[in-house]
Amino acid sequence: MDKTENKIIQATIGWVMTADYRDLSMRKLAAKIGMTTGAVYKHYRNKEELFYEVSIRLSQRLAKQLLSDQSLPVKEQLLTLANKLCQLCVARPHLVDFLFFNPGLKEFYLNPNHDFQFYNQVMALVHQLNSGTVSDQTLFTQIWSFIQGYSFLIMNGTANYDADLVAMTLDQLVRKGANK
Repeated sequence: MDKTENKIIQATIGWVMTADYRDLSMRKLAAKIGMTTGAVYKHYRNKEELFYEVSIRLSQRLAKQLLSDQSLPVKEQLLTLANKLCQLCVARPHLVDFLFFNPGLKEFYLNPNHDFQFYNQVMALVHQLNSGTVSDQTLFTQIWSFIQGYSFLIMNGTANYDADLVAMTLDQLVRKGANK
């Protein structure tokens, strides 16, 4: 990645950390970093392509930040991850909103790939918990639907973060599939 692409990525990350990604245009981004809109488009065909690249970078950061001590039991690692993610919803709602819902992720959600370190590491935990009564993807979908849905409620002020609720729900979701 060249310096200009890195500058564009870092400016976009700065935006989504503090403001709604829906308000970011390529024109606003270019102005923010002192470039022409055409120069930004030279590196990224559209906002969705840019958002996809930013999502990959943030996925790497999240993997380092949210995934806990690997010496803990797998179920405890997943619980710690869920709690940290819910806490991040309170501290950085714009960031979590971007990470879950930006239009650059459409292709990822349709065809999950290996570009997203965070997804890969969560899937590895799910695989370790799964006894085979359902597919890893099904168990992941159940767990992630809860985490993502609960996070959405927290971000929108519909629910307050409750660590006990997270623990109880994850326990129920993995109980049948847990083997560790």
